[in-house]
Amino acid sequence: MSRLAEPQAQPRVLVDGEPTPLVLSLARTLREGASDPGLAAELDTLTGALGLRLEDGQVATVRFADGGVQVRHGIADGVDAVALQADPEYTITEGSGPLADALSRLLDPPPPPWRDAATSFWSINQSAPGFPSRLVVVCTDDGEELVLGEGPDTYEIHGSADALAAVLTGRGDSFLLVVASGAITVVGGVGQLSVMCGAHWKVRFGG
Repeated sequence: MSRLAEPQAQPRVLVDGEPTPLVLSLARTLREGASDPGLAAELDTLTGALGLRLEDGQVATVRFADGGVQVRHGIADGVDAVALQADPEYTITEGSGPLADALSRLLDPPPPPWRDAATSFWSINQSAPGFPSRLVVVCTDDGEELVLGEGPDTYEIHGSADALAAVLTGRGDSFLLVVASGAITVVGGVGQLSVMCGAHWKVRFGG
C-alpha cells in the first residue's frame, strides 16, 4: 500500500507504507529533481522500474509511471538492479540504459539558490524542540546575510553559496561532517550543533 509522500501536483513521488531511511532519502532527492523544470519534463516521459543496491546492502526499487515515481524498499520481482553510491550524493556507478541514465539525472538535481535552501530549512525545522528562534545564514562569497526568525536564541551558519545550498537541502552524510570538513562554519553552542545535525537529517529524509 503506497501513500503520498508530500501533497503536491504532478509530478508526484510516492513511498511505500513503511519506508526505510534509504527510501525516504531517495524520495526527497527525487522530489528535488522533479522540481527542476527540465527534469520534470523528462520525468513525464519515463516508464519502467529499476532496482538500486548500495554497497552496504540497502536496496530499493524506483518505478516510473504516469508522470510520477514510486519508491519502495527491496528489489521487486523481475526488476533489474544497478549499483548505487551514496558518498557524497547518489550516483549510479554500475548499470546503463535510458532508464538508468534518466534516474541518474533525477538523483543529481541542481541545488537551489542558497537563500531558497535556507528558507526551506527554516520552514521545515523552526518548530522542532531546541531549534534556535533566530537563524542567521551568511554567504561568504559576498557577505550577504539572511536572518530568519527573531529572539535571543541565535545560531549562525557561514559558507559559500554552493556549500550553503548543499547542506541546507540535506546533502552530505551529516551536518557535523560538513562542519568538520570546513565547508561551513557555525557560531553556536554544542547543544545547538546537535539540534542542527537532527535538522539536517530531517531535511535529508524528506522533511
